[in-house]
Amino acid sequence: MLESRSLNTFYRLVSLQPVHLTLFLENIHFTRRQFHYDLKKINYFLMQKGLPAIEVVHDKIIIPKETISFWQKHGTSVMEIDLPATDPLERVIMILLSTFIRQEALSSFHYQDFLGISKNTVSADMKKANEFCQDFRVKITYTRENGYHLKGVEEDKRHLMLKAISLLSISPNARGKFRSIFQEHQLPDQFEAYQRVLRNLEKQFSLSFIEERLFDFIYLLQMIHIRQRQNKWVRIFTDTISFLENQEIFKVAERVQQELGQLPEKEELAFLAIQLLGICQGQISPSSDDALLNITEQILNGFERYASIKLANREKAIETLYHHLKPAYYRMLFKIPITNPLLSEIKKEHDHLFTVVKEVMKPIEEVLNLKIPEDELGFLTLHFGGLLEQSSEKRQVVKRAIIVCPNGISSSLMLETQLKSLFPQLHWISSLSTYDFNRMDAEAYDLVFSTVFLKTEKPIFIMKPVMNETEKTELVQTVKQIIDQQSVRFPTTDELMKVIRQYATIKHPELLREALQNTLYQSNETITGRKQPVLNDLLTIDTIQFEEKYDNWKEAIAKVAEPLLLKGSITSNYIDSMIQNIENLGPYVIVGQEVAIPHSRPENGVNKVGMSLLKLAEPTYLLNEEKNSVKIFICLAAIDNQTHLKALAQLTKLLSDPAKLGELKAAQTKQEIIDLVSEYSVR
Repeated sequence: MLESRSLNTFYRLVSLQPVHLTLFLENIHFTRRQFHYDLKKINYFLMQKGLPAIEVVHDKIIIPKETISFWQKHGTSVMEIDLPATDPLERVIMILLSTFIRQEALSSFHYQDFLGISKNTVSADMKKANEFCQDFRVKITYTRENGYHLKGVEEDKRHLMLKAISLLSISPNARGKFRSIFQEHQLPDQFEAYQRVLRNLEKQFSLSFIEERLFDFIYLLQMIHIRQRQNKWVRIFTDTISFLENQEIFKVAERVQQELGQLPEKEELAFLAIQLLGICQGQISPSSDDALLNITEQILNGFERYASIKLANREKAIETLYHHLKPAYYRMLFKIPITNPLLSEIKKEHDHLFTVVKEVMKPIEEVLNLKIPEDELGFLTLHFGGLLEQSSEKRQVVKRAIIVCPNGISSSLMLETQLKSLFPQLHWISSLSTYDFNRMDAEAYDLVFSTVFLKTEKPIFIMKPVMNETEKTELVQTVKQIIDQQSVRFPTTDELMKVIRQYATIKHPELLREALQNTLYQSNETITGRKQPVLNDLLTIDTIQFEEKYDNWKEAIAKVAEPLLLKGSITSNYIDSMIQNIENLGPYVIVGQEVAIPHSRPENGVNKVGMSLLKLAEPTYLLNEEKNSVKIFICLAAIDNQTHLKALAQLTKLLSDPAKLGELKAAQTKQEIIDLVSEYSVR
């Protein structure tokens, strides 16, 4: 039996099918000793299955075809072994879910036996469980009569459970863990039966479920039905019920309860309808919600204006954003918690875009009177990242490739654009859910790129929706070797360091290592072909000006743009276009108290990326209205949709910090502004 870490290593080997060991170790952050320790266990496991071993010969990983075929046939079922929950957060989640569906009084011994932990560990985990519960106004308590149980309002308990389910569902072998929770209470896991009912209703009502959200919903629904049979009901406001009863989704909720043999209580139907709204992609039709469609257009307009970009195929962009936004809107409106498993990677790999999206969404938060969680902002960042990277170039058809991603429209869009950028020689068919893929004729495609395991005889490549540059390089090697029958060799950082040490003395090895990594795996140049400048590359002594005042706001716009005009970064047409935009669209360029960022489209006179700043002692008023007071103008000239985003994100962070904004307003010299700007100029 493989232990948890060895299972994970085996899964990554057969799913990624890496070519070179050194690059693979860089990717998974393992030492050679750790890898070979796991490989020894993996090969013993393979021997027991009658399969050939995985070998490493001269830094090359050799995975026998029989082993890959075995994995393609059985997939994650190979890994569905009862394993103790070693991760503390995972134990806390399993404790909460087990307590939620309890059939009898639970003691400490129950959790000890269930999770294979000591009495002291149970006590420590209970404390962590209560910390986890705090945000949901729920508490796990113990009495001699009732044992351990959840205390709080039923709706809050269910939101807590949905958050717990969403976290557990992204862990390895999630199905096995959910199954063990049900089995612990002598209850069946009816996932397949529930899925069949919901898929049938999806067809009957012409819905489109987000597959990842559907997985979570099915487990929540099973647990809710257990609660309903125990007469534990939710309470929903009458106005909310009245609103939902007029929605088509309420009929779907009624059918769900009817076909699964549950009581049609109105409040319970309303709760289910709310959950269903949060997992159904929006479809633009004559009956679409006009208010939400207007908000979608506002977001897209705001993104284009703020980020100074122009999206290709705007009509398609509105449609795909509406698909994503509708369920997200209802999740935020009804405070339905979700977990974005990609959030940390999104914030790391697309930090500048995340910052811009967060800023763009602030006016929408005010309009909707709600706070947008970072998990949702992460998915929106994926969505806009996908829109930015889309290319309309015609590509030579070599092999037909299909993308399968159950994570929703945003993740699919980001994955699709990344893959098309990495493999322009492939003919890309479409992005599908696993449900649709399993019903597709295998003769319609040659290669499969997926974020989850799929049973297929065709070559399949498993990856994350957001890949770092090491992972992209590794994927390119693997795919090239399979489709071209040739090995593509990329030197690793360690290999280059070793060669350099033979012929030179390295004074600063860590700085050299970082520089080599940036050269080998620079994401910005991989995607756009251009280096993204940081803030102090653009705001320099030459592009910063101080003036006393301007009575005419148009003159102030022309003045702030003057350094860029003299450098040839823009033409005079760009200045005219900025002024005309403000006259036509209003003072949208005001991004903070007395701060404005005038800009226009790249095609209106931009020759190269640039930024300039004008600080006035006395304010001028855009459109001659006192409410549009501005003392600091920052002119932005973007050459395309991406090159300027890092600098813009850094500027946004500066302007969003009240203390630093105060320092900017108080600055009396160019050097003071340069020093302030440099704090945010991280390469």
